[in-house]
Amino acid sequence: MALILIILHFLHVAIPLTVKFTDDISHFGEISGGKGSSLGKLTQLSKEEESFIVPKGIIVTTAAYKEFLTPEILDAVKHLESIAHGKEAGDLKEACNKVSSIVEKTPLPNQICQNIAEDLKAIFDDDMKQHKFAVRSSATGEDTTAMSAAGQMDTFLGVQGIPEIFTSVKKCWASQFGYIAIEYKRRNGQLLNSPMAVVIQEMVASDVSGVLFTCDPVTNNPSIITITANYGLGETVVSGSVEPDTLKLRRKGKEEVEFESVIVGTKHQRIIMQEFGGTVTEDLDETSRKESCLSKDTAERLGKLALKIENFYKSSRDIEWGIFKGEIYILQSRPVTNIAPETDHEMKHEFDIPLRCEVEYFTVANVAEVMPGATSPLGIEVLTKYMNNFFRINARKMGLGRGKFDIEKYNLNGPTPFMNHMMLKVIDIIAINGVDSQMSKGFMISFFGRILEDPEMMSYGRERYKKLELPPFIKRMKFYLGLFTYDSNIENVKKRVDTYHLDFLKEKTAKETFKAILRTCSDFDDSALTHVDCMRNSSLWNMVMFSILRSAKGDLDIDVYGDFAKLLTTSSNVESANIPQAMQEVAEQIAEDINYEEFKSMSVEEAEKWLRTSTSPSGYKFRQFLERHGHRCLGEFDVRTITWEMDPKMLVKLLQNLVGVTKDNKTKEEESIGELISELQVPLGFISKCLLKFVLRQYRRGVRGREAGKSIMIKSLHHWRKGYLHLGKLMALEGYLPDKELIFSLTIDEIDDLLNTRSPSIISR
Repeated sequence: MALILIILHFLHVAIPLTVKFTDDISHFGEISGGKGSSLGKLTQLSKEEESFIVPKGIIVTTAAYKEFLTPEILDAVKHLESIAHGKEAGDLKEACNKVSSIVEKTPLPNQICQNIAEDLKAIFDDDMKQHKFAVRSSATGEDTTAMSAAGQMDTFLGVQGIPEIFTSVKKCWASQFGYIAIEYKRRNGQLLNSPMAVVIQEMVASDVSGVLFTCDPVTNNPSIITITANYGLGETVVSGSVEPDTLKLRRKGKEEVEFESVIVGTKHQRIIMQEFGGTVTEDLDETSRKESCLSKDTAERLGKLALKIENFYKSSRDIEWGIFKGEIYILQSRPVTNIAPETDHEMKHEFDIPLRCEVEYFTVANVAEVMPGATSPLGIEVLTKYMNNFFRINARKMGLGRGKFDIEKYNLNGPTPFMNHMMLKVIDIIAINGVDSQMSKGFMISFFGRILEDPEMMSYGRERYKKLELPPFIKRMKFYLGLFTYDSNIENVKKRVDTYHLDFLKEKTAKETFKAILRTCSDFDDSALTHVDCMRNSSLWNMVMFSILRSAKGDLDIDVYGDFAKLLTTSSNVESANIPQAMQEVAEQIAEDINYEEFKSMSVEEAEKWLRTSTSPSGYKFRQFLERHGHRCLGEFDVRTITWEMDPKMLVKLLQNLVGVTKDNKTKEEESIGELISELQVPLGFISKCLLKFVLRQYRRGVRGREAGKSIMIKSLHHWRKGYLHLGKLMALEGYLPDKELIFSLTIDEIDDLLNTRSPSIISR
């Protein structure tokens, strides 16, 4: 639809201030708004069908609204937007009332008044004074499949005379700044000062009026047509002020309907037009209340007509109608909103990947501990895109990039989501080391704690990876060399991540921030690859340990498993172990600096303030802890999670719990390798002992590198977390989101769509 505006702009054709329903230009929503464009199309259809009438009228266009806006109005609107979007404090209702008052007091420009009067006179001739009109808002974006905005803005019925019409037009424009309308638009991420047209339509003194849905409004069943009706004007039905009659029809083919049932409502009142303008509500007599206001034949006429209107629009419709002296008048037709809502099942499984076969196996081993519970939609997308990329790079680096480990259009490498919980494909992580190899068995023990022997799963693995090519000789040599050099780049990567520029935090608009974040999509690949290299090589070294123990024993038994577990669980001074140790040290220092009961009695806020500002050793150690580990927290792989650096209150609460029960637990020194090996149950020869000493040192080095690499990778994700938090804040300030936290419920594509279209359907889901 925006194409017409572009064409008119380049042709230097001004958009008219008013258009008639019969003008083709009235069909465009950007000019006539939602209601106006629908009435223009209905008028065209009525000429073709000749089975119904659309009351005549005109549309005061969005161009007229733009012409009407004065600097005073725009300043008041800007102040209103600042309050609504949280840029400044203030009373939103008061700001809404102020804007509405200014709009109503501002006189209509002479040219708009002249165009309204001339167009109405052209349609109704000199007897225009005898006609009564409905003056209704027609904002762009309303009455669509995404957002109906029904009842959010004012409608004025029975308006008579040009001066009253002018006043009603201004009141319609003012009504979009009413508190209810502003809140509705804010919650749906819409412009608060949206382009707005006004419909001026001849009123019909309907004997019976109501609303018709071409599908069941509750179940969306397309075979059922539902009609609600009452005597007089349809306002009682639309507003819900009375209980109307409800009639149901069933479709019989494309153009036929069959009457099915009627439920007579109480309908104790009706609204009628007054002779000299305005409307009045009057009570119905007992007989009218007990009878259906709509006959079976008339209901079927309405149903057949509704099918034609539905076919014209190519969508299910919500139709306002009236009957006067046997003639059917169509007053409005809008799409049924939420016609195909997502089910709970679809929402739960939205991010699930497709299964490659019926015997796919998944595990949460090594995943659930770092990604407990459900992960946010944005967290899933950021994590899977990040890991999918570096898992693929890693496979190619190992010479496995062709075929099974290369790009799969409908599958992910690495963690995959099911019901928003992250899992790993078992056979994929096993197959990298060979499905039946000794290395693979050692990997299973280190990863799963046991050797997996499920016949069906292993058969699937052999079948899927039977043609897996071995890496070329040169790549294999690089791979073996990497067993000794894999952690050589950790410090360089850590320094680069620690000093990363975070340019996306410097952007001032949501769109520019989003573009800046997308430009960083591969900036942290090296941190992830470093972690994976360390993880893979530490696993390879423990596989070698397992092979040495098994060869020395000659078979797999409880001694092999016990000794292997003992070697794996020895202290290695790793980063993950340093976190609780550092917390313990802070708690112990607090107990030395002040009375621990005093610290425990503080509120969390008071304790945090003291630790942040204190010049004592406690304050220094606390700030040092945040500097080193502030990017960590429970659920740290999800960008939605709040880290200790962002909100230390959870950390402070832990310290308050620890400080009362601190123990003199000094760091456990790493046990001597010689002593450790001498305690093993498996009989080892001299060469086996020498090999095991060497391998154990390499394994411990690998574990330290793995945990350091994990910390670097989490800090990389933390940088993106900061970026998306900044983006969410800007989107809320610019009115794209009602709350900055909603950014984490969107996917990257949805963020892009929202920034470009402000689609309310994205917010509502």
